[in-house]
Amino acid sequence: MSTTVNALPPGAETVSIGGFNLFAGPFWRLAPDGEIRRFAFVVAEKHMNGSGNLHGGVLMTFSDVAMSQTARAANGARPCNTVSLNCDFIGPGRLGDVVEARVRVTRQTRTMIFLSADIVVGERVLGVATGLWKLA
Repeated sequence: MSTTVNALPPGAETVSIGGFNLFAGPFWRLAPDGEIRRFAFVVAEKHMNGSGNLHGGVLMTFSDVAMSQTARAANGARPCNTVSLNCDFIGPGRLGDVVEARVRVTRQTRTMIFLSADIVVGERVLGVATGLWKLA
């Protein structure tokens, strides 16, 4: 069952303020759930692949944006760069789905931040991502 556009929670705040994120999104920051930072986007026609499902590249882009935002929040808003991003695709996204990233910091050192994310629609898992960010 897909979640409709109306399911985007009140108070969602855009993180798509320029460049590629404006084209790929819009992506939204949601209220955190304890240590887990949450982000969302609504699957639009432009996000679909030729098979009628959400394109995997969009999931990777969304994961990168959500995890980068989380890395910056974890290090006091210092600039950081993606070193590594791994995505495993588990299920298809559909037109109109509200896709959510649930991101957590798994380890942080003086110069690196390790993160993981569950990419879901409700409780249906679309993918999982792990990554490494270097503090600038």
